Amino acid sequence: MSVLQELNISKTLELSRLSPCKKSLPIRVYKKVYAQIGKGVTIEGPERLDIGKKPRTYCYLDSIFTLCDNSKLIVNGHFQIFTGCRVVVNPGACLEVGNGFINANAHIVCFEKIKIGQNVAIADSVRIRDSDNHQITSSPHIKTQPVEIGDNVWIGAGATILKGVKIGNGAIIAAGSVVTKDVPPACLAAGVPAKVIKSDVKWEL
Repeated sequence: MSVLQELNISKTLELSRLSPCKKSLPIRVYKKVYAQIGKGVTIEGPERLDIGKKPRTYCYLDSIFTLCDNSKLIVNGHFQIFTGCRVVVNPGACLEVGNGFINANAHIVCFEKIKIGQNVAIADSVRIRDSDNHQITSSPHIKTQPVEIGDNVWIGAGATILKGVKIGNGAIIAAGSVVTKDVPPACLAAGVPAKVIKSDVKWEL
């Protein structure tokens, strides 16, 4: 099957028109993606973004990709969001990605800013969100804080990355971990909540 047969052509063309990139189809929206684009959306610099792409061993799953009013999408490389995704960039928020991928059934919910660096590998069923959504009024509480994932980071299957977290370059997040605090560069963090269990780690695809 050709790439064109696998694409949601209308949404691919709609999103690609918003892009300043002159390459043919810098944004590719695949089958079974429900894509909703609000007013005043800004898309910057995409080399290439794939939304809802299917790995060889998967079938196409229902996916949601929403850019709300006045939101911003920045693509600094070739980034692949695989099928079954739920990506929501809320009004006025910014999602920034580099080279890499996030595997099937991922959830990215952005209320302020989520930044994913270069050469990042994110496994299936990972959740990334920068807000608690609800305000705790009984104690001092910051509801929403940006999330920053550095370069050459590997995030294992089923991990959750929560508000205010910075993950350093070269870090590894073990499968199933819940990250609530910063992870230093080149460290392996694991657990609920995640804690650093090893330093000076290296990994490769």
